[in-house]
Amino acid sequence: MTEADTAKTRVRRTKAEVEQDIKNAAVEEIKQHGFSNALVTNIMARARIEPSVFYNRYHNLEEFHDEFVRDYDYWFHDIVSVGQATELGEAGYSSILKGLLGSLLQNPVMSELLRWEISTDNDTTRRTAMLREFFTLPLARNNEKSLQDKGLDLVAVSALLVGGIYYLVLHKDRAPFSGIDLNTAEGVGRIQKAIEGLSALLFAGFDEARGSQE
Repeated sequence: MTEADTAKTRVRRTKAEVEQDIKNAAVEEIKQHGFSNALVTNIMARARIEPSVFYNRYHNLEEFHDEFVRDYDYWFHDIVSVGQATELGEAGYSSILKGLLGSLLQNPVMSELLRWEISTDNDTTRRTAMLREFFTLPLARNNEKSLQDKGLDLVAVSALLVGGIYYLVLHKDRAPFSGIDLNTAEGVGRIQKAIEGLSALLFAGFDEARGSQE
């Protein structure tokens, strides 16, 4: 079959289909190599497109990255939204932290985005990091005053817990941490139970503080 015949038999894709194929290709490339080492030539090859098709849409890989990660801008917002409107209780607080852990474990692109933010300084990584900070703050704000009266800084404690979850997920493919392997169901279960236990301890202090004020 000649090249002309191949072109005739090639299935034509809509613009939307091409865009989705590029994004799917980027997901596979990023999962394998990370954001910093992802190559635009590999993305084009995976998406089965010519360079002109890619560069008609994006000036360079940096511009593509900026648009690509916008699909992940609200993943943390979706996790913490349960606690933004009302006072957050023990069950809700625990659920948010376990949801964060589960989301990062189930979606490697999100963990690669965190890794990229830590290792690379550019407009995109600064924007995504600040946006996550904006969504993280309501996690503890509603209960902050009552717990501060007991000498507990819930925002700082939440920062330690969220940061710990980030690190455990990013570290899991290097080695177990404190003997806990997040590549196993047992390891994940231990961290989930630890989150539940810590949430219970935190909100026991909250309930005590609230009771003393009533």
